[in-house]
Amino acid sequence: MVIYCGKSNNNPYYIKEADLNIKSIQELAYFIYNYAILISNSFITKNLILYIDSSLKLPRLASDLNEMFNKKANLTDILTHILANSNFYNDEEISQFRMKLLKLLSLPEEEYILRAGDKLFQLKKYEKAISQYSKISKKNDLALLRLAFSYAKLQFYENAANYLGELYRRTRSLDILKEAYFCFKLNGTVDRIYEFDEHINESLLADWEYDIVSRIIKVRKSDEMKEFEDIFLMGSSYIKESVSSLIKIWKEKYRFVD
Repeated sequence: MVIYCGKSNNNPYYIKEADLNIKSIQELAYFIYNYAILISNSFITKNLILYIDSSLKLPRLASDLNEMFNKKANLTDILTHILANSNFYNDEEISQFRMKLLKLLSLPEEEYILRAGDKLFQLKKYEKAISQYSKISKKNDLALLRLAFSYAKLQFYENAANYLGELYRRTRSLDILKEAYFCFKLNGTVDRIYEFDEHINESLLADWEYDIVSRIIKVRKSDEMKEFEDIFLMGSSYIKESVSSLIKIWKEKYRFVD
């Protein structure tokens, strides 16, 4: 995150909620405005106020925040006060933020956690997303799915496959089991797929292998397309034999699509 519209410095402030560093009041305001779902009551600390005072050279704002902190003002008031003194958002935008934040704070806990995980996933902070999704994955299918995808993004394919297998047992969705199969294949433990459904057959696996190659094609450069398209002309049995040699290429390119 780099937004230098006003005072900035070489001494960053670490925002642990999102694993980010900020160096200006504008960056702090941008984070608050766009990632409010990640902010808890513990976000406003004496260290943050000191940083605003000494590093960002905003003593008046720091004094205001210190007073609000000591009086235990509500989080909405504190955050909107920071935005109002950032010279980054206008009154209408701040008003919209306030309404958005109040709606977020009124969400059921499970929905709030899911959204926080999604925001971290968007930031590519997959370890932190995993921490959020894990809180509710035992009772929320969507959280379990995204937990698996987060592990896949980190290339922990066995973990991803195990969670997808768990989700398959809940939902009996073959689309979910197919994703687990892909992960097992990437992990070199493809035979584990039979642990989740004894009715897996060669025809179904051939269809899934075909889909693997199809995904590879989408991420390859156009001048390499014909090499992969030729595989389809040889039938599904050849696809099954050839796909293992393509996995190494695909492993760095493959990404789950939500």
